[in-house]
Amino acid sequence: MAISGIQVINIGLQNESIGSDSLYTAFTKANTNFDTLFKNASPYNTFVANTGMSISANSSTGTVTFTNTGVTSIVAGDSSIVVSNNPVTGVYTLVAPGGTGSGSGTVTSVGVLGGTGLTVTGSPIISSGNIAIGLSTSGVVAGSYIAPTLTLDQYGRVTAAASSTSVGTVTSIEFTPGTGIQVTGSPVTTSGTVNIINTGVTRLTAGSGVILSGSTGEITVSTLTTGGTVTSVGVTSNALVVTGSAITSTGTITVDLPTNLVITGNITGGNLLTSGKVSFNGGEDLANLTAVSLTTTASYFTTAAAETATLAVGISGQIKTFMANSITSGNMVITVTNAGWKASGTGTMTFSTLGAGCTLQYMNSKWYCIGNNGAVFA
Repeated sequence: MAISGIQVINIGLQNESIGSDSLYTAFTKANTNFDTLFKNASPYNTFVANTGMSISANSSTGTVTFTNTGVTSIVAGDSSIVVSNNPVTGVYTLVAPGGTGSGSGTVTSVGVLGGTGLTVTGSPIISSGNIAIGLSTSGVVAGSYIAPTLTLDQYGRVTAAASSTSVGTVTSIEFTPGTGIQVTGSPVTTSGTVNIINTGVTRLTAGSGVILSGSTGEITVSTLTTGGTVTSVGVTSNALVVTGSAITSTGTITVDLPTNLVITGNITGGNLLTSGKVSFNGGEDLANLTAVSLTTTASYFTTAAAETATLAVGISGQIKTFMANSITSGNMVITVTNAGWKASGTGTMTFSTLGAGCTLQYMNSKWYCIGNNGAVFA
């Protein structure tokens, strides 16, 4: 440690008294420093490290270091150990479960008996020691066997081993693919996996008009019927749009509806659904003394004098409309065959005003009025 109270002796240049202590003062200070040094000097100059301690000294810093090389702390490894200590004496006590700190139980000897295939040495232990347990020899000579024949006992131990005839020294296996076969992972020189993939036909299924000779092996594909020398197939239509015709080998024929479809005959079907307009076929200008057209839906007329016309038998469900385009003078009288408003026979419809009109529908062999605006029925 540092010593306090040191006396500083002032020494000037040679033969120079200014700023220097006198010889008396200098010796007095030196004497005081020695007195202070002896008073603070330690009586201990040798340090000995006992068991569990080590000592190191650093002359540059004047430091002596003491290090505990023994037990520095005691920690309970699990909940089965209890550690307590006396902070005054520094004594630690370790207690096991159920113990009292001075030991428990009365076991004085521990031994192990070797069963079949086991060897035991060092048993029993009456104070301290190690018991060694090992496998007993089975009589099989250690070494390498080629394609060995083995004998195992009930414990799975090899009790006999013998080599058999050599199985060869193949060091590489390679697969060469044929047509329709793909091979990856070949050759195998040590260990590995070779993948063989069929890149050709994997399956044949008989479709319509086809016969297969079998399901595996070489399969012959035949048609259900023999004969025929068709070399060209074509499609024509007056009302439909046909493309891709004719086909002389392979191909596709496409049949579409035209933008404007015209059909001469009748159309029979379910409901008529459209997002556009429904327009019935054209109308006629009905002249005097003529038969009403049954191929058009609407008939209109203009009279300058009295006129007549006739309506023949229609077809079931047919709709026919009439309208007076202009009535200058006279009326239009139309005689209707199988009039629905008559018990039987013919009836008449009279149009005498501009804009008069009606709608008829032919059902159950009669014409019925299903809408009227000014026409007179008789």
